[in-house]
Parts: sequence; C-alpha cells; structure tokens
Amino acid sequence: MNTMQINNELNITYPDGFETMGEEELIRYFRTPADRWGVYNADEHIILSVSWKKAGFKYLFTDAESYMIEVESVLHRTLLNYQRVTDYKMKIGKKKAYAIRFEYRVKDAALVQLCDLVVLKYKKHFYSIYYVTRKKGSSAKLPAFEEVLNSITLN
Repeated sequence: MNTMQINNELNITYPDGFETMGEEELIRYFRTPADRWGVYNADEHIILSVSWKKAGFKYLFTDAESYMIEVESVLHRTLLNYQRVTDYKMKIGKKKAYAIRFEYRVKDAALVQLCDLVVLKYKKHFYSIYYVTRKKGSSAKLPAFEEVLNSITLN
C-alpha cells in the first residue's frame, strides 16, 4: 500500500501497482494538471485522481452538495454520452461527502468508462476524488475504491 498527502490536508492510501501520473497524462485525462494529483494502474485500467479547488466567493459554492451539482453539470457538457448511474452520500472522516457514479464513452473508441466521483469540503477547499475504470469488469474493481475511500484521513 502507498500513502500520499494531498494539499497538506488529505491523506489517501492506494494499492500497490499504481504509477504516478505526469503532467502530460493529467492533461490527457483531465485537461489540466493544476491542483490535481493522480495515479494509474495500466494492467487493471484504473485511474485514481484527486483535485482540489479553493472554496469561496469566486465559486459561489458554500457546501459540497452545491459544488457536486456544478461539477456534474460540467461533466454532462464535456463527456461523450454522459449518463448518471446512481448517487450516494457517505462520510469521509467526519465530513459529509456526496458521490455519483456515471458512465461515459471514450472519444474515438467504443469503450465505455465507469467513474465514481466523491466530493467533500474540508477547511477552505473542495476535494474531488475520481476513480475511473472500464465498465466491463468494473464490479470487481469497486471494492478497492471503497478501501481507498475508507483510508482517507483529514489533517
């Protein structure tokens, strides 16, 4: 297992077999490397990424739920064949987190990806935790994401 501290506030543990994503890979999958960390497992076709954004007047969001609504609207506009599968709530540390599971089609390919996105607010930041894998065989990979989420501690 590996542990990473993100933005000096969030500690996340993830399984062995993942490699750190470089700037080029972060841009390829998320359009920008700014305020984002990510790892991937090429053999299992899994990406785990965390982004953070400062909360405040500029973004007009006061809580994780309203921030999630905005993030989902952006995903809906930018991803090919975006479709929400489900939504759920959970606690990370003692903080409320809002989550969605959605599918989308990879551009120029027939592959369908499945993504779980969990959003929480901690101190002055919104954190978005992405777990992306191919839809085919995804049910076997979701328990690993639950372990990752359960490993998160907040400083």
